[in-house]
Amino acid sequence: MKFPNYNLVSILITPILFFMLFYNTNFVEDHSNNNYSLNVLQNSYSIEEDDEDDDNDKDKDASNNNKGKPIFNFVAVGDWDCTGETEDTVDNIIDQDPELVLALGDFSYSGDADCWFDLIEPIVDKTKIVLGNHEDEDDYLGFFGLKEQYYSFNEKNIHFLALSTETDFDEDSKQYQFAKQDLERYSKDPFIDWIIVYYHRHIYGSGSLEEDTDFKEIYHPLFDKYKVDLALQGHLHVYERTYPITFNSDDDDEPIVQDPSPNIYKNPKGTIFLTIGTGGAHDMPLSSLKDFSAEGIAGEFGIANIEIENDQTPLSGEFIKNGKKQKILDEFKIIKE
Repeated sequence: MKFPNYNLVSILITPILFFMLFYNTNFVEDHSNNNYSLNVLQNSYSIEEDDEDDDNDKDKDASNNNKGKPIFNFVAVGDWDCTGETEDTVDNIIDQDPELVLALGDFSYSGDADCWFDLIEPIVDKTKIVLGNHEDEDDYLGFFGLKEQYYSFNEKNIHFLALSTETDFDEDSKQYQFAKQDLERYSKDPFIDWIIVYYHRHIYGSGSLEEDTDFKEIYHPLFDKYKVDLALQGHLHVYERTYPITFNSDDDDEPIVQDPSPNIYKNPKGTIFLTIGTGGAHDMPLSSLKDFSAEGIAGEFGIANIEIENDQTPLSGEFIKNGKKQKILDEFKIIKE
């Protein structure tokens, strides 16, 4: 009996041995479903799956981080002076990272505008002003490139109207004609959801300083007619927020409260007036809050931070105290449906 040639046996056996070795090394039996899976492919798939999960987690994190972020926020405050408290006010503003800063008058009580210009240098490009009773207009109009003490502009879906309590404002004045035409135009603009007016001297308040009755009698009826949402004012060195109120022609000291809710207002029919004279100048007392006042805070320095939320029709406001903790002392929200 002859045996096969050794070389021929080697040729036949070698592929079989190689296959058995490859099978034992690279395949595992899955007893759960009686299938076999290739480790190399399985491991490759696992790596790709892990990468995809990581990307999904990152997308989810980004989505969660963006959730609730406003599309626009701005800060308002008046009665600054050039003090350590003023420096804290600027720091507070910087921390809120607003797109816009509304400065509500009374910037430097010493007559030296440069001290205030120096203090606001980090935020000057975002700042728009109205003049107070302590300002020389020549120091400020040129610096901010203004021709008049009153003007208007749009940001996102908000229309802003700056008025002056320090120049002619009666019904025969150029300012009144400008304000009336401006409000009439933008109250009809389909792209404007919010109208916000700002000026210096307060026309409603519970403090010791008298309200500017003349300005109130002329302009609050305009605010009612053209549905102004917020009116921002200073002069009284406190924080105070009214309910939504309309002008009372029978007694202008007693505006008509349209919604007595504490801080959430749905489709309010009146204007909310915010006094934010808390920028750094000496504080003033508040007496008992008047019937139209929803909140009043004396003896605290801080800023109003106003946000337009992502769907553009809720507007949220808060009064943020100066200091490291930046405690929120008041909050409110207006919802339009």
